[in-house]
Amino acid sequence: MVTIRPELASYVPIANMIAENFGDQGEVVIHDFADVSASLVYIKGNVTNRKVGAPMTDRMFQDWRKYGNEIEDNYGFTTRTKDGLWLKASLSYIRNSDGHVIGCLGINLDITALISTSKFLNTLVSSSDDQAPVEQEFYGKDIQEMFHALLEEAKQTIGISITSMKRDDKIAFVKHLDRKGAFLIQGSAEQIADYLRVTKQTIYNYLDEIRK
Repeated sequence: MVTIRPELASYVPIANMIAENFGDQGEVVIHDFADVSASLVYIKGNVTNRKVGAPMTDRMFQDWRKYGNEIEDNYGFTTRTKDGLWLKASLSYIRNSDGHVIGCLGINLDITALISTSKFLNTLVSSSDDQAPVEQEFYGKDIQEMFHALLEEAKQTIGISITSMKRDDKIAFVKHLDRKGAFLIQGSAEQIADYLRVTKQTIYNYLDEIRK
């Protein structure tokens, strides 16, 4: 059983209350940013099929990499899982007495059935669909599954096979992963180097060039 540190444990009753209010369609999670590779320390409900020990989502990695302690709460955004579920989600970041972000409280509400109903109703009252596109968010069950998803996404973004990549393509690949927060994951440089068939020092050289 994972021990939840006191600063985060105080949010467990809140998580339980929210989850009970949503019933089977919702889940509430608590993440501890001390270990982003296994940040999920508490979950109530089951929407994304994760368990304690799962990592951050790819969107959380990206935002944490980009904003750090300046990251802001995000309420009521819509996202999709790899399984096609539509979620209405909220994230509230937890700070210690020094103002440093140490974790977050997250809410995921499955609105798939509501979306289907809404789309049907929209066809009755409108002639076009002007809904903004919604990005997919990956809810990995463990850090290797998450890391593999980030690698595959980067490869699809570049659009060519690893064996066909030139130096500039590999730099673009690493830049995409850096923007997504992949280098927050312990040991990521070594795994990315193996994936691209270059040395770890080459990856660091790419990062130096990217971050100038």
